[in-house]
Amino acid sequence: MEVKKDYQFYDRVINMMNIPFTLTLVCETQMPVADYLIDHLLTQVQQRLQVIDHIFSPFRQDSLLKKYQAGDLQVMQNTSFHTVFEIAKEAVKTTAGFFDPYYATEFNPTGLVKGWAIEEIFNNLLSPFLRNHPPVIGISLNGGGDLQFATQHGSSFYWEIGIENPSQLDSLSAVYKLKNGAVATSGFNKRGQHIANLTDHSLLQATIVSDSLTWADIWATAALVAGQQNFNNLLTKCQLTGLMITSKNIIPFSEGRLADAEKNTI
Repeated sequence: MEVKKDYQFYDRVINMMNIPFTLTLVCETQMPVADYLIDHLLTQVQQRLQVIDHIFSPFRQDSLLKKYQAGDLQVMQNTSFHTVFEIAKEAVKTTAGFFDPYYATEFNPTGLVKGWAIEEIFNNLLSPFLRNHPPVIGISLNGGGDLQFATQHGSSFYWEIGIENPSQLDSLSAVYKLKNGAVATSGFNKRGQHIANLTDHSLLQATIVSDSLTWADIWATAALVAGQQNFNNLLTKCQLTGLMITSKNIIPFSEGRLADAEKNTI
């Protein structure tokens, strides 16, 4: 029988880009210095999110996104803007057009910026931090329920990631037990119908498990737009892993293969 240790979790929350971001450190035992470490790390995370918000905010009139929408092509000289622009183009092609970075004819990559921001911060700040602090055995950054996470090499710790049931928010549709990776979920249970041009309502929610939160976020959004049948073809072609939820079934899939419906633990 598995015996789970009483790990110590240290959490900090900041509100940026109109959503809560949660930074979490995990230690084997209580570690007084962990509070100092996470507070210092949080300041750096906040600074990076502020920079990203200044680039991509659809609400700030001085953002680079607003300038691009107004016809200023010089913003392409910004490395982050150019990178996201190219990812958005690739996402349209890879998802057969079901991911659309345009809203009302204007370029607005909101559907991937959050995932990309978390992944960028994770790769450039949090992952190196974990490698350089062996007493910290796990680290994650969660933005509105989508997260990138990692476990110290050689540690037995794993993350338990619960996926809410969109029909019963007090229960879980699935629990993933993972050491490293990313999980993104898109659905209508919290934000209402937030995806434009939705014509297929067959999916209530889609979850994608990946190494990259950028692409997990893209695929979760594309799944809802595509609907169950179209997405079945895409998940097989692109060997995706995750979970679809319809009004009747919970349908896991792994590396492009559909599992039996009605599973509740993965």
